[in-house]
Amino acid sequence: MLTVTYDPILVIASILIAIMASFTGLRLTTGIGSLDLQARRVAIAKAAVALGSGIWSMHFVGMLAVQLPIVLVYDALPTLISVLIAILVVGLGLILLHFGVRTRVRIAAAGLLTGVGIVSMHYVGMSAVRGNCIIAYDPIGVALATGIAVLASTLTLELAYHRRTLGVTLIGAIMLGLTITAMHYTAMMWTTFLPGGGIEVIPEPSLSGGTLALIVSLAAFVICGLFLLMTVPIGIAAGEFATASTSATTVDQQPEETRSDSYFTTNRRSMRDTVLSKAFVPSLAAEAEQKPLRIPYQRDDTIRFLAPDDILAIKAQGHYTGLINGQEDELFCPWPLSKLEKTLEGTRFLRTHRSFLVNLHHVVGFRRDGDKGFCLLGDGATVKEVPVSRSQIQVVQKALGLD
Repeated sequence: MLTVTYDPILVIASILIAIMASFTGLRLTTGIGSLDLQARRVAIAKAAVALGSGIWSMHFVGMLAVQLPIVLVYDALPTLISVLIAILVVGLGLILLHFGVRTRVRIAAAGLLTGVGIVSMHYVGMSAVRGNCIIAYDPIGVALATGIAVLASTLTLELAYHRRTLGVTLIGAIMLGLTITAMHYTAMMWTTFLPGGGIEVIPEPSLSGGTLALIVSLAAFVICGLFLLMTVPIGIAAGEFATASTSATTVDQQPEETRSDSYFTTNRRSMRDTVLSKAFVPSLAAEAEQKPLRIPYQRDDTIRFLAPDDILAIKAQGHYTGLINGQEDELFCPWPLSKLEKTLEGTRFLRTHRSFLVNLHHVVGFRRDGDKGFCLLGDGATVKEVPVSRSQIQVVQKALGLD
């Protein structure tokens, strides 16, 4: 049996790739349940490509980390098939989660698909390995790798889809990334490389394993980075967006199944039909514009509504927004901040920051910290701080009667 060792730098790189790809895939799926059918398909396709190719990249870099006293090369066709398996199976899992009512059964089915897909990708990719050796797989290792992949994928999806906040998404991405790498290296622990019976002439690869691993790693991070940039709203710098995303303090969210504090619940198709009917009946549309505003948000694959007076602040989240009502974690709103600002024009809402709108009716205090300012919202133990940019400090102070 040939002695197997691993390059620790490439092992670490494979783990980071898996976590980055997992975060990108989960982040790209945030809020797509409120999109129309075509836009949802596009979003799922992007998430499947990012996550599937990232899973494969982790596997490939992990294989390049293997150090043997013989030369290994990889056949192109099985390698390509392994990439397609990863993307296809991840896509099927995301379709289960985002088409139809998301239940625990669907999450379990998506976890099963994702886990089996990861394992299948691994062993199909292993079939591409060619060298002067015989590769043997212990059934125990196959069973362990499959069990780890399926169980951990299911638990990760359950966590990541319970609350779609940035923090929970990051935790879910770390868990899923570690799951993918744990499956890979568990399978490799139970894989043996035996000396071949004959000697096959294996030409030295034109690129070294380290160089190839660097190229694959950079490609994976570039793909994920480009997809993540698509979630940053136009006109907001990435740094400002990241800062703004962590500025407002939130409280624990109650289980979604127990919440009923909305005006009414409707499915996306009914909402779309209502919009279409108003387009064909101008008088009804004009009458509707005179009614009290209602701001939509999504929960449990349904669109619900909040009155503007019930919203403390609104925060940009990529092409979407989070509604802060002081009673629970941010509610996901499918509208961008620019549309909300236009809709709420003439009300008590004021832009305090490139990423925030604040309801002045709920401001209970104002704090300066050097060139920065903060609006205090809510009351009692639920007071939140929302940033005020330097350019808006005087505007906010004047609106609050502090000038």
